[in-house]
Amino acid sequence: MYLRAFVMEEKDFYKTLVQRYIAQQLSDNELEVFIYLSRIGKLDEALMAAMDTEIELINTPAPQPKSRRLWYQIAAAASIFLVLSIGIFFFINNNKTGSQINKDIDPGGYKAVLTLDNGKKIALTDVANGKLAEQDGITITKTKEGQLVYRIKAEGTEQTHVTPLFNTISTPKGGRFQVDLPDGTKVWLNAASSIKFPISFAHLSSRKVELTGEAYFEVAKNKSIPFFVNTNQQEIKVLGTHFNVNSYSNEPEAKTTLLEGSVQVNLLSGNKKPYMLKPGEQATLNNGQLSVNVVDVATEVAWKDGQFNFEEKDIYSIMRQIERWYDIEVIYKGNLDKETFGGKISINRPLKKILNLLESTGKVHFKIEGRRITVMQ
Repeated sequence: MYLRAFVMEEKDFYKTLVQRYIAQQLSDNELEVFIYLSRIGKLDEALMAAMDTEIELINTPAPQPKSRRLWYQIAAAASIFLVLSIGIFFFINNNKTGSQINKDIDPGGYKAVLTLDNGKKIALTDVANGKLAEQDGITITKTKEGQLVYRIKAEGTEQTHVTPLFNTISTPKGGRFQVDLPDGTKVWLNAASSIKFPISFAHLSSRKVELTGEAYFEVAKNKSIPFFVNTNQQEIKVLGTHFNVNSYSNEPEAKTTLLEGSVQVNLLSGNKKPYMLKPGEQATLNNGQLSVNVVDVATEVAWKDGQFNFEEKDIYSIMRQIERWYDIEVIYKGNLDKETFGGKISINRPLKKILNLLESTGKVHFKIEGRRITVMQ
């Protein structure tokens, strides 16, 4: 009985030690104990448990249980080795270089530039929260949550301009942002994207915005004033719904994915008939041809919820996402067309964490030179 209680206390100690290590809360003495116990294998079980939530990337072509278990063990071992290596490196160099660890590339964050109708640019990353500007009866405010909100300044305020004024919000590589449009529509902009919109929809027969890149929309319902999203190839007509548009210039396809409500997809060239999407459907435009399929919508909007979802993706598609989010340059060596991946991981991880997980599948390898990443077999 006493032996069992001691074992349970010992396991709890190991678990707590690992949790404090991951949270970077260990003192110098505790770090010495951590490294010693790691070397003699005492922390293996606690490390495996801690890494269980970290390791989500899996091989897609492996429906067989044995292969999947083997991959899990390999990935777990690789992650544990990475953790221990960082810990030992930090311990050895602590007195020499302070807290400096091998440099990594941090993930992106809330970054954007607001361009007013008069051409004035406001860096939304650096500006303080609160009122940013007033335009034609509209107040523009940055909230403490980091989003931009357009609101009518006072009830009954009239627009002074006959033609509408337009604002543009642009995100760089490694940036994303959220904006509440004057009608209450919510827009999430992904990295390397922009949206141009009138600062007020009052007295307009329609609500039209122009998009480059990718955005997720929750459109405020207003049957009398339809909402339109225009890209360089298509126009999407909306009455009130939730949907995602991916229209990057460096992607081979433009995709419109409907989560709720209904949208009508119209091609801007040719005499193709418009298509009305149903929830769960995705319209894909490739070389002027529009096709519609049922998809896993959670995969398509994972970026909005802070995740990379690599389900059934090839390495080129994956690296384009990574390139935009980490603001890096990617080059390729060898033929990697056959390799596909699956799974998900937080977009808030440092770049090396993402690459290590991809590399541990054995399908690809990476060479990092500053902000240039070479992908190889």
